[in-house]
Amino acid sequence: MDNSLNSSPRASWATPRPAAFTLVGGGVLLFVAAFFAASDPAGLVLMGVAALLLFGVGIVALTMRPRLAVTQQGELIVRSLTGRRVYPRDRIDRIRLLELRRIGRRAGQLQIDVLRDDAPATTPDALREDTRLIVFSRWDLGADVGEVADELRRAGFDVEDARRLS
Repeated sequence: MDNSLNSSPRASWATPRPAAFTLVGGGVLLFVAAFFAASDPAGLVLMGVAALLLFGVGIVALTMRPRLAVTQQGELIVRSLTGRRVYPRDRIDRIRLLELRRIGRRAGQLQIDVLRDDAPATTPDALREDTRLIVFSRWDLGADVGEVADELRRAGFDVEDARRLS
């Protein structure tokens, strides 16, 4: 996919900056607390690992911005740990909005199936095995996944709403 920077975003979504900064700050505070728990080796290790994880998740949330964007040209831009990818409309196989039950509450997911680089753009009648699944949650997008799906529809994408099917 094209990784050029010439696509101007129509709309974009990312983890809220205050949440990411809170994670980084929490990691730093937990690391300082681990330093004061040095008399307890097990506590030091556990708190140190937790501090590194909090700090790492916060840094990732700050650097992977935006996680998802739609351009004026109707392309999707996805940012991940491996970099920024631009997917033209003809490489989007399916966009689906799901609602799952997790620990007693409902959580939404936006799933995007994109065709792999070597996959033909023609649509077969059967289920495709040459796609890559990209999953976003409210945390990734910083917005309700239903609102993001509505914006993708306004941009001309066909979004299957699996929440209404169940």
